[in-house]
Amino acid sequence: MIQAANVGIGIEGKEGRQASLASDFSITQFKHIGNLILWHGRLSYKRTAKLSGFVIHRGLIIAVMQIMFICLFYWLALPVFNGWLMLGYTTVYTMLPVFTIILD
Repeated sequence: MIQAANVGIGIEGKEGRQASLASDFSITQFKHIGNLILWHGRLSYKRTAKLSGFVIHRGLIIAVMQIMFICLFYWLALPVFNGWLMLGYTTVYTMLPVFTIILD
């Protein structure tokens, strides 16, 4: 038996249901493992794509605000937000949408 794994898949067989009872997912035949991998892989891909799109748009919002600030104040090279405000924006303000995407 594998001792270190992220997900356990138990297959019910002639020996009984001991492996399937101790696993995360249980299947009756080995041929069903392809469907299981494809389905959970698809869901993982969709969550990752949604999260990466959210992170890219979050950075785009910060960049557009900085560009607008620079244009309005005659190309003055000052940041709109200092370090603590940027840290607060990227963590506190955007924490809830990120957790709702991840925890689905």
